[in-house]
Amino acid sequence: MEAMDGATPSDPGGAAESPFPMDSAGSTSEAEVVEQMIAASRELPPLDPADESAITLMGLLVEAHAHLTRLLSAQLEQACGLPLSWYDAMIRLRRSPGGFTTMTRLAGEVSLTSGGITRLVDRLVEAGYAERRNCPTDRRSVYVSLTPAGVAVVDEATDAHRDVLVRHLLLPLGDSERAALESALRKLRRA
Repeated sequence: MEAMDGATPSDPGGAAESPFPMDSAGSTSEAEVVEQMIAASRELPPLDPADESAITLMGLLVEAHAHLTRLLSAQLEQACGLPLSWYDAMIRLRRSPGGFTTMTRLAGEVSLTSGGITRLVDRLVEAGYAERRNCPTDRRSVYVSLTPAGVAVVDEATDAHRDVLVRHLLLPLGDSERAALESALRKLRRA
């Protein structure tokens, strides 16, 4: 008798047969698995060199971002109790002309959906770090700005944040490398 999910009484998990050899107990040794994986990878056709270069660059960018994000997130939480997502939004508000921006613009700058930025700003407002203001000339636009408490918190967090940025982003690169990286990232942001 077969169950609705494709499992049978003799195979309750409905699992497919393993491509790796198993011993009489039904297990495969780690060495056998590694050997099989190496053999299988030799059968793969190589990537086109142009694809390989693009994939490598994207992979390096993602890995560097993930590494820095883990370091920065842990440091901000430890030093200030501030989530990195909050800091990211708050520092953008702090640096905005006049100290405010629209919710739509902030969402684009921090790569959140309109629903995501609404939830984030809700939390900042509840914490007393931000406030919303309606645009007097366009009822569809809502501005967000930091409160004095928000400015104080983001300034404190920036002091702690700076140490990690200097140690893990600036010091490993020479002046010309930093300038080239900044230039390249600005080009990619506009591409």
